[in-house]
Amino acid sequence: MIKYILLSCTLVLLAGCSFATPKNDWQINSINAYESYKRYYLKNEDNLADTDLKRAVKYAKQSADLDTLARIYLSECALHTGVLKKDSCEKYKDLDSLVVSDELHGYYLFLQNRITKEEIKNLPSRYRDFAAFKENGDYKDAQKEVQKMDDIVSKMIAASLIKDALSADTVKKIIEEASFYGYKKAVVSWMKFYKTKITDDNEKGLIMKRLKILSD
Repeated sequence: MIKYILLSCTLVLLAGCSFATPKNDWQINSINAYESYKRYYLKNEDNLADTDLKRAVKYAKQSADLDTLARIYLSECALHTGVLKKDSCEKYKDLDSLVVSDELHGYYLFLQNRITKEEIKNLPSRYRDFAAFKENGDYKDAQKEVQKMDDIVSKMIAASLIKDALSADTVKKIIEEASFYGYKKAVVSWMKFYKTKITDDNEKGLIMKRLKILSD
């Protein structure tokens, strides 16, 4: 049972552990495959990631209950957002009218920078203060909320939504944390962005050298 609870907590970057404990093999298999996809994706192992994502979707489609499938698609969109890749969440959008969930719909709007103050309550708790500051135009405090987040993936997702307002120091710390976990895809994308935030030519040169080594 503990294993299943842990799986339920780790499936969705969005749900704040509110996803019901899996009781069916198809759901457990889908969650396991998604978690494997997430690790491979962030580590830039794209072929392995694609295989596991297809497995996660295949298992999720074994049920008429589309909640798990919707969460997988929305979590995939969130991962893309976290590594600064534009994603309009089209896969999730096709299911939005078929899955009655204020939580999922609110998170979708959050990722698209379209959430309203009234809908912030539907977000996972980790994002609510951040979203409230952001919607009020208080990017200084929004950035502080990003810095306080323990989970690096959640941190990257939130940071990406205010990336132009981030300090170079905050971006540098995101790169350091992503590096600790070996999340190469995140490291490279945030390093490229970091280069646009600094003016020191020597530091820019060092970043370009690091990027070249990582790209080889």
